[in-house]
Amino acid sequence: MISMFLNVTNRTSSAVEELQVDAINKQAIVTFTNGNTYAYGNVSTRAIINVLFNEDVSLGFWVNNNLVKSDRAYVLSNEEIGKKDAYKRQRLNAILNNESYPNLPSFV
Repeated sequence: MISMFLNVTNRTSSAVEELQVDAINKQAIVTFTNGNTYAYGNVSTRAIINVLFNEDVSLGFWVNNNLVKSDRAYVLSNEEIGKKDAYKRQRLNAILNNESYPNLPSFV
C-alpha cells in the first residue's frame, strides 16, 4: 500500500501546527498547537487538492470544515493510517448497528 502524505506548507495558523494530507488514500493528519495529533479517513479528495494548491485557504478553516465538523471524515485508528479502504469501516459499522441507510428496491 502506497502512502503519500504531503505537508501543507507556507501557511500560519493559531490552531494548527502541521497538516499532512494524502489524496490517494483520502486521509489527513493534523497536529494542533496544543500538541494533540489526529488522523482522519474518508477526507474529500477535492478538499485535499484545494488545500494543497490554493494558498488562500485558512488551515484552521479547512481543518474545521473538512475534518473536525465533517459528516464524512472520521478519526482513524493506528492500524488504519495509510490504508486506502479504511473509510469503509464507518459504513460497515453503521450497517451492523442497523443505522438507517438507503434500502434498494427488491428488483435491484
